[in-house]
Amino acid sequence: MTLTLPPNDPRIHVFSVSDGPLRLAHQTYLSQLTDPPADALPLETALGASVDATYAEVFAIDDIAPMTLRDYLAQAHDIPADALSADAARLDALSGDVVVLAPRAVDGVATLTPRPELTHIGSYSTAQADDTPVTLPPAAREPRIATPGAATGTPLQQKTIVWIVLGALVLAGLLVAIL
Repeated sequence: MTLTLPPNDPRIHVFSVSDGPLRLAHQTYLSQLTDPPADALPLETALGASVDATYAEVFAIDDIAPMTLRDYLAQAHDIPADALSADAARLDALSGDVVVLAPRAVDGVATLTPRPELTHIGSYSTAQADDTPVTLPPAAREPRIATPGAATGTPLQQKTIVWIVLGALVLAGLLVAIL
């Protein structure tokens, strides 16, 4: 099977790894999760293209339990739930290892020719930012200087607060002197 990718493909690509002789090293975007098995096949060879493994994940579904793969893709990759709903049954039924390719992993790649042990589950678009224009309230017609508000409270209340603060400071000073 050959998967043709459009230029600058912004989608997340998900593959399942079937049980069999194909072994891939488990990895995240930042590092290897485990020491690669001696017979681990490089990701580029498994996918039949020059992918950037820095932006690829290979992990066992059990590693994210109790989260489902759908939940993981929605939360970690910001894929809307409605985009995943078409493949919900397939995603929920997966077990074993999966390969998740971020858009930068396939940057500049026109086609993927995965080995038969890799099954393409789907390619999903991430959530898009809502950048629709919003109407703002009108600006003031004439600029003006903001003035501070007047003091509130009666002069008696203001004097009481000053005496309370001074009393607290005197008590604190006495406690420090005693200790």
